[in-house]
Amino acid sequence: MSRRFFTVSSSAFTLVELLVCVAIIGLLAGLGNAAYQKASSASRQGVEISAARNLGLALQSYSQDNDGLILPGYLDPRDPRVADARNDKGQPISPSHAAQRYPWRLLPYMNYQVRGGIWVNKLASQIPDSDPYRDYLVSLVPTLGMNSTYVGGDTRNIQAPGRCMTRMNRVAQPSRLIAFASGQYEDPNYGKLEGYFEVLPPTGGSSAKSGLSTRYAGKAVAVMLDGHAEALSMDQLKDMRRWCNEAALQDNPNWSP
Repeated sequence: MSRRFFTVSSSAFTLVELLVCVAIIGLLAGLGNAAYQKASSASRQGVEISAARNLGLALQSYSQDNDGLILPGYLDPRDPRVADARNDKGQPISPSHAAQRYPWRLLPYMNYQVRGGIWVNKLASQIPDSDPYRDYLVSLVPTLGMNSTYVGGDTRNIQAPGRCMTRMNRVAQPSRLIAFASGQYEDPNYGKLEGYFEVLPPTGGSSAKSGLSTRYAGKAVAVMLDGHAEALSMDQLKDMRRWCNEAALQDNPNWSP
């Protein structure tokens, strides 16, 4: 009697093949996530640049209404402009010292657009309107901080005469002088916030917890005194001619006070 033998072939994956598949899937997922993160960052940068342009226009409008003066970044508490400031509900700022910082004094020139104006991206949804400290937080952590040491003025930091620009027509290169730039602040209650009311040059010794932020692939969004906005790399931000009019007049990128 003849016997027939059949060979059974298996279509199942071997362990090696499964491991290769897992590795390929992991690689593709990683590439996809990196592409998503890059696209997301570019989108947020675009939103911040748009808001920065509006901030620049508001700064120009303030100057036109005030005989060419540049908005002060930080006022003395006895300055009447502090008591006169109002929030977006028409109420006095609470606490009153929050109006010493620039945001509530510039917001009237932005139609009081807090969300999408002073606050963009994460900040626009991070702090609710019902927060009892909202007025204070608007003043403390605007998305863009002011270069108040060298532009507009800061009563806490008195500079040598002529070093801090307070009038538009005395600026040598308004298209290169930074008025505002991306800020950051680490709050014990809210955590890391993408904003702060003042920024200093990278050479100025600012804290890692507050001040200038290069959050877009090593770049910060900056508003120049002429009103235009752009993203600047760290190398560009280290050029003191972009921060201080005196450095620009001396054509010295490594100028120091």
